[in-house]
Amino acid sequence: MSVDISIRSEHYVRMAKVLLELPHAEPAIEGSTFYAFRKRRARSVLWLTLISWASLLGMVTLATVGNPRLIEITAMRFATAVMGLFFCLLIHLLFRRPFLSTTRKRLIALAIVSPVFAEIFAWTNFFALAAVDPTVPFKSHNWTSAFSYVAFYTWFFLAWSGLYLALAYSFDLQEEQQRANEIRERAHAAQLRALHSQINPHFLFNSLNSLSALILDGKLLNAEEMLVKLASFLRMGLAAKPTEKIPLSAEVRFQQAYLDLEQVRYADLRTDLDIPDDLNSALVPALILQPVVENAVKYGVANSPPPAWVRIGAWAEPGRLFLQVTDSGKGKDSKTKGSGIGLTNVIERLRLIYGEDNVWLRAGPLPDGAFRTELNLPLEFA
Repeated sequence: MSVDISIRSEHYVRMAKVLLELPHAEPAIEGSTFYAFRKRRARSVLWLTLISWASLLGMVTLATVGNPRLIEITAMRFATAVMGLFFCLLIHLLFRRPFLSTTRKRLIALAIVSPVFAEIFAWTNFFALAAVDPTVPFKSHNWTSAFSYVAFYTWFFLAWSGLYLALAYSFDLQEEQQRANEIRERAHAAQLRALHSQINPHFLFNSLNSLSALILDGKLLNAEEMLVKLASFLRMGLAAKPTEKIPLSAEVRFQQAYLDLEQVRYADLRTDLDIPDDLNSALVPALILQPVVENAVKYGVANSPPPAWVRIGAWAEPGRLFLQVTDSGKGKDSKTKGSGIGLTNVIERLRLIYGEDNVWLRAGPLPDGAFRTELNLPLEFA
């Protein structure tokens, strides 16, 4: 069994299969309300286009009532209306492209393509009419009538496009509102899940048991150090605001605090950080790495033979930030399934924050047996 996680990069494949049998894979999250928005948007655009062209077809048909070739002319106009529907579909697909994400760019594109489509449609319609109605006089067709003919259909395409932009803007506002609501709800749920996985009885038992052992062994300084780390870890976790973005340095400090506590349980655990100084102020969603690092410890470090290690790295490319968590991948529980706070939750949260087509994730084993998870998201600075 497998789930599809969308990813994209020069070295990525569009859809990557993440096997559920792997330790770091989690069940996919279903039921996003964005799918409902897309269906409503598609239906609204379809009805807008059909009503517009049906109205045009009705008007030009009424204008030819009394013509002895009414049936042939109506059939011809219906055929050309199908071509017009195809042109509207092209405009719709053009406006959905990422590089036309703003209203200004869409208006510029509209001013370019509408006259072109109107010209093509007008002349096609004229010659098709002449083919079915021999009474159409070619000689009387001058530049003035041609301009009027093209202008009529240009205004029609502009009118349809204006209504389409207004409709798209309305849905964009609704989608942004829904996205903001889902970001708050999902981030809050992510924080609760992260805290639940961190501050559960088993975690606290192990931490307190380690403290007790240090005290009984007379290692009071070590016990005090661990207690300070535990307090710092809990304070950082409770202070994090999941609906906000935080500097990468703060996110890494939180993960380092978590790994410092785990080093008490796994004495041979080694942690490495590879974060360039110029990326410390890069913004990332709070606690976004916690499920990934937790999975790395749970499945790649627990019960593994030494040396066990976890490495957190980051680098940037133009406009993009890459985050990478790699573990030794030799834990004895490496074939067990996750508990539901894993990769799919991370990618879903990133999609809610940055947009579905603006973030990607790659996860899988390396040739040496290690396991790597890589996130690709927009690069932003405070």
